[in-house]
Amino acid sequence: MAPPSLSFLTQNELYQIHSTTIEILEKTGVKVYSEDALKLLSDAGATVDSKIKLAKIPENLIDEVVKKSPKCTALYGRDSKHDVVFGDGRSCVMTDSTGIKTMEIDTGNVRPSTKRDLADASRLADGLENIQVFSTMVDALDYPEQIMRLEEFEAMLCNTGKNICHGAKGRNEAANLVRMASVVAGSSEELRKRPMFHLMQTPVSPLVHDKDNTDGLLEAAKYGIPLALMNMPQGGMTSPMTMAGTIALSNAEVLSGMLIARLANPDVPLIYGSCATVAEVRIKDYTLVCGLIESGLIASANAQLAHYYNYPSEVGLTFGSILDDWVSPLRIITAIMIGNAKADILFGVGLVNKSTTLSFEQLVVDNDLAGAVLRETKGIEVNDETLALDIISKVKPEGNYMSQEHTIRHLETELYIPRIFDKVEPRDIHLKAKERAKQILATHKPEPLDEEVKRKLRTIIQDAERKWAVEN
Repeated sequence: MAPPSLSFLTQNELYQIHSTTIEILEKTGVKVYSEDALKLLSDAGATVDSKIKLAKIPENLIDEVVKKSPKCTALYGRDSKHDVVFGDGRSCVMTDSTGIKTMEIDTGNVRPSTKRDLADASRLADGLENIQVFSTMVDALDYPEQIMRLEEFEAMLCNTGKNICHGAKGRNEAANLVRMASVVAGSSEELRKRPMFHLMQTPVSPLVHDKDNTDGLLEAAKYGIPLALMNMPQGGMTSPMTMAGTIALSNAEVLSGMLIARLANPDVPLIYGSCATVAEVRIKDYTLVCGLIESGLIASANAQLAHYYNYPSEVGLTFGSILDDWVSPLRIITAIMIGNAKADILFGVGLVNKSTTLSFEQLVVDNDLAGAVLRETKGIEVNDETLALDIISKVKPEGNYMSQEHTIRHLETELYIPRIFDKVEPRDIHLKAKERAKQILATHKPEPLDEEVKRKLRTIIQDAERKWAVEN
């Protein structure tokens, strides 16, 4: 069975984008605010102006990234039943990340997000069958910035067995995340074999690698933690208005970030990521519903470009919101486009209000929609069993297939049966989504961590907090 395949760029166009990317990196360059990264680039042969933090990168260094860097082949869960393996042309779904608000499930009130919200979202996603990877959906704003991401990591480790996508600012924070994951894995050696999290590091468009994210990337790379370079340029604002220009600039940011990671550790597994979009267009007080299809085209092209380099891809999507469902049909079309472009990770479900606000109901709705997209990208299986010639011969003209064991056997494998949309009228979707979210939160229990492991996690966080207090 060959999954559906959709290509928007020819091989010649992919080569043109690659060639333009090389010219951007060689002639325009990228700003790199990490002294360690600048030194690595300079030592490798890049032209570095340390005063203005500009690195111009020759083609031979990018060739190393394209031809020799290890590609991430799998994302491992704390629970092995949630492992995700790349390479068969199918997609998996990852939640959205770094919202700052939560919509309370009982009242609908919106307030700043907390660690408890993230823990609940982790547990809910762990119980949703069509979400395979959990990203840090909201910030734990009830903790200070200095330990916030460590507190978030603890909440996720305790509440999901799926692979976790997180971020790190600076070397110390990245090292502490690795220590925490090593405690859960049993040792640093076991973590290297089965890293239960991957780091999403984000270049700043246009063409900037900031200090904190880059230093975090360098530290995580030392330990072999899989890294997804995920930038977020907006066409017309932080990248060219033209889609091809945005893709070329985005490619320069991602490949240069991958190069920095590879220079820190030639064996670090890498994922090609992009969440490029086009800017929202406003004319006076009227917002044009545009850019949705174009964002899907860009994401699909980025997935194709990743595979041109033989990397797994992590690209952004959203299905729309139960709060503004009038745009959802366009968003679903873009999701199917991206899936058919064979993106490996579809990133961006569960947040509303322009990806700022966690909605438990939205996460349940998106799980249903994700299931439909994943089913569509699976395609049609053709073999002797599915062609059913013997059953057709048995039933004969004017017969009925309802009572056939073949029908019963294939009912759930052939048909995608959504949990929400097949049971209710459209006006009841929000209510049914709320009911399912509350039911999962009340009953679902991920594989628990050992109490001694939990104690060690708290110790790492407390030590980090004390160290920061002493230094400041």
